[in-house]
Amino acid sequence: MAIGLVDPPVRTDDRRSRPGRLAAVRERLRRPERDAELDRIRRLEGTTALLERARAMVADGWVQDSFYVVRGRTGETKPVSPFGLLLLTRSDVVGACLVGAVAHASATVDRQDRRSQAALAVDTLWQALAEDTGAAGPPDTAHPAARAARVRELAHWNDEPQRSREDVLGLLDRSISHTIIESVR
Repeated sequence: MAIGLVDPPVRTDDRRSRPGRLAAVRERLRRPERDAELDRIRRLEGTTALLERARAMVADGWVQDSFYVVRGRTGETKPVSPFGLLLLTRSDVVGACLVGAVAHASATVDRQDRRSQAALAVDTLWQALAEDTGAAGPPDTAHPAARAARVRELAHWNDEPQRSREDVLGLLDRSISHTIIESVR
């Protein structure tokens, strides 16, 4: 009898050797990445739509030194703060500042996406404004306190006496372009 090395038997029922199982595991591992990418694209597309609605509002009726302007029952217009708008219907709004237009446009967004899309809109507007002034930093996601400061900066920029509707529309256009470019990246 000959003595030598013998290969161990090959098991055909071994689960690890099935190619379908390996592909399924790989797909499960990739899925969160793909889902995260789809979520990112959806968020950017939603933010683009929000900025486009804000742009339409500014184009129809841009204001300074107030968040909103509403039309009363007798046809007169009057400025209203964001808190005063809670007493009115959104259809009463006939004009808004940059920040008011973003807030007004976010009312049409589904509740669960509203905060993230409005926050991304503010961050994108702030980043575009920072690029204009040469002070652009990294496009980060801001802490809520930092985002509140960004909102104040945007409102202050909107209310500067030399500011024009065209300036505000230009900032909105650049921000819309940023979100479109980022969504195809």
